[in-house]
Amino acid sequence: MMAERARLVRALSTTKPASKVELGQLTGLSEARVSALLSELEQDGLPLCGKPERGYQLAFALAPIDLSHLKRALALSGFPFVEEVVLLDAVDSTSDWLTRAQGAGHDIHGRACVTEYQSAGRGRRGRAWQGAPYCHLMLSLGWRFKKAAVELSGLSLCVGVAIADRLHSLGAVDIGLKWPNDLLCPAGKLGGVLVEVNSRTGEDAGVVIGVGINLYDPSLADLNAGQPITDLATQLGGIVPQRTDLIASILADLAQAVKQFESVGFIAQRDRWNALDVFSGQKVSAFSAQQKLVGIGEGVDPSGRYQLRCDDGAVATIIAGDISLSLTCGDTLES
Repeated sequence: MMAERARLVRALSTTKPASKVELGQLTGLSEARVSALLSELEQDGLPLCGKPERGYQLAFALAPIDLSHLKRALALSGFPFVEEVVLLDAVDSTSDWLTRAQGAGHDIHGRACVTEYQSAGRGRRGRAWQGAPYCHLMLSLGWRFKKAAVELSGLSLCVGVAIADRLHSLGAVDIGLKWPNDLLCPAGKLGGVLVEVNSRTGEDAGVVIGVGINLYDPSLADLNAGQPITDLATQLGGIVPQRTDLIASILADLAQAVKQFESVGFIAQRDRWNALDVFSGQKVSAFSAQQKLVGIGEGVDPSGRYQLRCDDGAVATIIAGDISLSLTCGDTLES
């Protein structure tokens, strides 16, 4: 059964404002429950407009994710774990949800957690990443590799290539990749990938792959994220694919990407990743706790480590740390 919040969002996606009484009739909820959910959704950032005397509606039309439609689309795409897909209306973090399931003894290989809203979503180095409900793509996929954890270098880069190529196919041709895990456009950050190795039993490494993509959300302009942020609607001129279909495509792409990685590693995608590298040929500063390196970006090596051509001609490889791009005009683009 569709969650109460999702039913209310569907009712709010009308051509004219609706009163709380009318919304209750449309959703089967009491007026008091409608009032409480409206306050909750507005606090979470839902683009809502209206007043009690005029009625309520969304600032723009939104469609909650349709689980039945999602599973049908996944089956058609050949996704092998259709019945392992879980849709949550709200969660702290899809990756944490899978990690807890694994900790409780569940096999999360192929299990996907998709949500309408994350209250504690995060990116690399624990940074918060949160957007309005029903406006974004937020999901995580569990996978079990018959590899040691140290052999998983480059996995997040392969995932980034798969997502970037999918978005390119939709017409968002300006999307590139920032090492190690960001989807970047000239207008700002579009999304990111977070890969976490949560366990290792024998020869199997348990991994949770988290993906977040900003789809459409005017409030992104007000976020204090330390860098410019954009959304897919902006990149596509306001025309965004139906979220349920896009999620199905992304999950199918992820499954194919991790299968290929399991078979041949990162090397098969190295050239493609380097072709998408937003720092290629640019002056780059690489920061870590111990040092700062400055050089010209030269993409990644066969292991997925970033390479800088320093002033003395030597090539430095970056294993961890933040990379910020220093442009000649003085602007800086960083994560």
